[in-house]
Amino acid sequence: MQNPSTDSEGENFLYSRVEAFRFQESVLNASGLAIMATDQSGIITRFNTAAEKLLGYKAEEVIGRPWIIFHDKSDLLKRAEELSAITGAKIDPSFSTVAHESLDSGSAVKGEWTLILKDGSRITAALTVVPLRDEAGSISGFAGIITNLTEQKELKAQVAISDQKFTQLAENIPGIIYLCLNDECFTIIYLNDHVETVTGYKKEDFLSGKITFSSLLHPDDQQMIVDTINKSVAARKSYHLRYRMRNASGEWRWVDETGVGVYEGDRLTMLEGFLYDITLQKAAEEKLQKVAEENLRFFNNPVNLNAVSDFGGFLQRISPSWSKMLGWTERELKSKPVMDFVHPDDVERTQEALRFISKSRKVHTFENRFSCKDGSYRWLLWATASDPETKTIYASAIDISARKKSEENILDSKSNLESLTHQLQEQNRKLDEFAHIISHNLRAPVNNIKALINLLDSKSEISDYQLIFDKLKNVSKNLSETMNELMDTLKVKTQPQVDLTEIRFKEVLDKVVQSLEGELIVAQASVTFDFNEAPVINYSKPYLESIFQNLLTNAIKYRSPHRKPTIHFRTSVNDTHLELQVTDNGQGIDMERFGDKLFGLHKTFHEHQEARGVGLFLIKTQVEAMGGRISVTSEVDKGTTFTIRFN
Repeated sequence: MQNPSTDSEGENFLYSRVEAFRFQESVLNASGLAIMATDQSGIITRFNTAAEKLLGYKAEEVIGRPWIIFHDKSDLLKRAEELSAITGAKIDPSFSTVAHESLDSGSAVKGEWTLILKDGSRITAALTVVPLRDEAGSISGFAGIITNLTEQKELKAQVAISDQKFTQLAENIPGIIYLCLNDECFTIIYLNDHVETVTGYKKEDFLSGKITFSSLLHPDDQQMIVDTINKSVAARKSYHLRYRMRNASGEWRWVDETGVGVYEGDRLTMLEGFLYDITLQKAAEEKLQKVAEENLRFFNNPVNLNAVSDFGGFLQRISPSWSKMLGWTERELKSKPVMDFVHPDDVERTQEALRFISKSRKVHTFENRFSCKDGSYRWLLWATASDPETKTIYASAIDISARKKSEENILDSKSNLESLTHQLQEQNRKLDEFAHIISHNLRAPVNNIKALINLLDSKSEISDYQLIFDKLKNVSKNLSETMNELMDTLKVKTQPQVDLTEIRFKEVLDKVVQSLEGELIVAQASVTFDFNEAPVINYSKPYLESIFQNLLTNAIKYRSPHRKPTIHFRTSVNDTHLELQVTDNGQGIDMERFGDKLFGLHKTFHEHQEARGVGLFLIKTQVEAMGGRISVTSEVDKGTTFTIRFN
């Protein structure tokens, strides 16, 4: 028989444990954090409501299953390898990978993991693994606290995009954006490129310390600038300045600057702001101020459009020049809001200017287009000021239509000049190309003459001299014809079209072979041809002769030392296009090494003393100029085939 008191104490203890468990469950479910708990082996024992919401599983679906169902196997394997390398012990890609550091340190460890949700999607999460201890202090399991980092990652990406957009915006704003230290020289940390437009100095001059902003300030304005900035930053307010700055040209220019202090806690570290050139505006303001002092004469000025307006945008008083310039009667101008006369594209800018004017007593300038009664528009430069107490705006405008037209003309002139420059560059390129053609194409006949002469020596007979002399006459004749044709080509290059003539391939080949006869004899070269399938072509004769000469010269120049050179010319029709193939048994070209550079200017691929790297470049240039294309196949020490596909 049991002791009654003992039974009562056991029931009370069990009741307390149940109540404690219920309390813990309530706390876990009330928490906004996703939390799950496991035993020592990683089997899930608890799974709160936030975890259900984040991971997509119900508690009853995962309790009793291993923790690692949420982990990608490749991710576990990678982490296990990293831990094994650090600890020097083999770590299996299992729950021990997740809990190892927490188990080793006996404390909470936070890491970043990719977790797999029930629907198969993935999230980047911060996972804090916390060891759970029993009454004896031994680790009895683990708790995992999960925070979704996906939105934070996306936010960081958006911030990076925002930084890029800011940079683009900064480089397109027509003024200076700066970040500088709050020291005596205002040492520059950042500037956009427009600093050169305003100051005449390059951005690098300021960033390197070669030029400082303080050195450009007008002596009469320096103390005002320092006092204003110090007073504003002390009150943690933005500052607004207008002062004179010396341009690189020596001219004093007015600038408008707005800035603010940058703080780290209570310490002022830097200044950032924006300034732009208001020299023209300042001149207009000074002019307006002078006119305001002579009110009567100012208002009746026959040139300026002078007016008094209310804050509602209706003209109260205007000078006679309004009707004279725009054609509207005074009654018509006063009967409608000013905005009805402003060009639709300028309405927003004008409204913004009027809002600024209504809040400030300072003179403000802006430009817009104002309609005339005949339907045209005139560009006006406005100088305005207001009296907020009486809600009155005082304005004066001058007609700048001629200036705007001049600006357009300048832009057109610049465009025309750029076009002319491009044409001159193209003409220079053509002349340079022609110079290369002359120097290269005349080299072969000259070399041929030298080769023929070298065939004679002290033992030569009269018949030898007669033979060489006859060949020299042919070379001389061909050389003269080549010169005349090259000069004709130069004339053709200045014309929009090239005159084509019907040419027989054999006649061109005969002429070229005759011009190179000396070199062919010395090289013991054999030249054969097959023009039966396509004997004629409509083409530029100087170009075709140049192509034949360069291909034949190259075949002789780069012949194999192990065999007599043979060169074969053949024409065919392929897909309605006429093709020329020139095949030799020379040294060949390593196409893997030189294939992409083969037709480059001054590119050579053999150690030949006369190689200039011009011949193939000229061939390609001439073929493509006539709308064709050239290709090549070659094998080292076997030979080369050039294929020209004519347009």
